[in-house]
Amino acid sequence: MPVPRPTLRSAFIAVVVAIVGLHLVAVTLAALPPNRYSDATRGQTSYLDPYFTQNWRLFAPNPISEDRSLLFQAAYTDADGDQVRTEWVDWTAVELDLVRHRLIGGRAGYVTNKLVSPLQSRAAALDDSQEVVVTSSPQTDPPSWAELSDELESAGASPTARLGFLRYEQAATQLATDVLQARYPDVELTAVRYAIRRQGVTPFAARGGTAAERRAARPEVVRDVGGWRRPTPGSASERASVRDFDRSHR
Repeated sequence: MPVPRPTLRSAFIAVVVAIVGLHLVAVTLAALPPNRYSDATRGQTSYLDPYFTQNWRLFAPNPISEDRSLLFQAAYTDADGDQVRTEWVDWTAVELDLVRHRLIGGRAGYVTNKLVSPLQSRAAALDDSQEVVVTSSPQTDPPSWAELSDELESAGASPTARLGFLRYEQAATQLATDVLQARYPDVELTAVRYAIRRQGVTPFAARGGTAAERRAARPEVVRDVGGWRRPTPGSASERASVRDFDRSHR
């Protein structure tokens, strides 16, 4: 009696079953706690790794553990010819009004919160002498962007570090200018600067204390103050947007 030959359909099914079986084995190995077997097959199971991964620290008992704010200050010349500094404006607090105690917030509530990290990382790429250049700009005669770039270059900053720093510095300065012009429309600003305020949250171990105990357990506030910059206003529409936002949420 002749042996029946496998059909194309049965061969296809066999291949699919084999692939599914191998995939299940790979999933099992990838799901195992780290051990010598899962480590040995890491190269074969790496195709299971997601392209975008979730930052699980957001959901951990000790999540992102620092409150960060971006503050702005301006200087102007009063009627007597004296240099006057404005109060610090906590723009992050204004933005957070858009999301605090609201079921659905808006992206505008996170602009400066997301700006702080690149500002810090670009500043960290500068060495001590370059840091002096960017933080010691005088209030009475702040440098232009071209002058600041030349000073950084003279201090040995690489093109990548210099351009990366200036890009975010200009963005922060423009926002500071628009915010402070909205707050002080009757004066001509001569210089602006920003500060990054950081404070660690209450440690997890102290979470069960009273409100006073939790406040006492928090780390001290750290404030990094930048150098003075020439006012750099945005376009008319950008200035109007900042002014309207400030009126709605301050």
